[in-house]
Amino acid sequence: MKFFATIALALALFGAFAAAYPQSLGGSLSSNPNGGADARLELAKGIGTPDHNVIGKVFAAGNTNGGPVATGGSLAYNNHGFGAGVSKTHIPGVRDTFSQSVNANLFNNGVHSLDANAFASQNKLANGFKFERNGAGLDYSHINGHGASLTHSNIPNFGRQLELAGKANLWSSPDRYTRLDLTGSGSKWLSGPLSGQKDFSAGLGLTHLFG
Repeated sequence: MKFFATIALALALFGAFAAAYPQSLGGSLSSNPNGGADARLELAKGIGTPDHNVIGKVFAAGNTNGGPVATGGSLAYNNHGFGAGVSKTHIPGVRDTFSQSVNANLFNNGVHSLDANAFASQNKLANGFKFERNGAGLDYSHINGHGASLTHSNIPNFGRQLELAGKANLWSSPDRYTRLDLTGSGSKWLSGPLSGQKDFSAGLGLTHLFG
C-alpha cells in the first residue's frame, strides 16, 4: 500500500507540474523474477533539436510488492552524439547517490550503434558510510532492441570490477511499447577483498512502456 500511495502522490505532483509547463509524462512496468513488478514513472522536459538538446527528468521507481521507492532527477546535454549528464537518486533507508557522466557515440549507421562512456558517483549509505565509484564502458545497441555493455569500475580503497551484460529482444508489439527480453549479466572482481569472485544472472522479462 505504501508503494501505491507514494506513486499516487508522485502522479499528483507530476501532473500538477505538467499542467503548468509543457512536459512529457511516461513510464514503464516490468516483470521481476523475484516477485511483483518494477514500476517507473518519469516526467521529462527537453529543449533543442534531436541532435542538440538539453533534457531534464524527475522520476519515482519501486516494486509493486512494496519496499522503498526511489526518487530522483537528472539533467543531460547532447550535441550530435557527444554529451554529459548529472543525476541524483534517493532511496529511503538505503542510500543517496550523486552521479556524473560523459558519453560519446563512436559509430551509428541507423542499425548498429556503439557508445563510450565514463562516470563517477558519490554514494552515502543509510548508516552514514560513504564511498565513491568510478569507471568507463562501452554500450552497443541494435535497432531491433538487442544490446550489450562492458563496464570497468573502481571503488577506491576497495577494488576493481569488470561487468558484461547483454539483452536480446524476443518479441515486440507493433508500436514497440510492449516487449519481451532475455537478459544476462556476469561480473568479476579484479582486485580487493573480493578478488576473483564471480557473479552471474539471467532473466526473462516483459516490459510495457506508457506515455
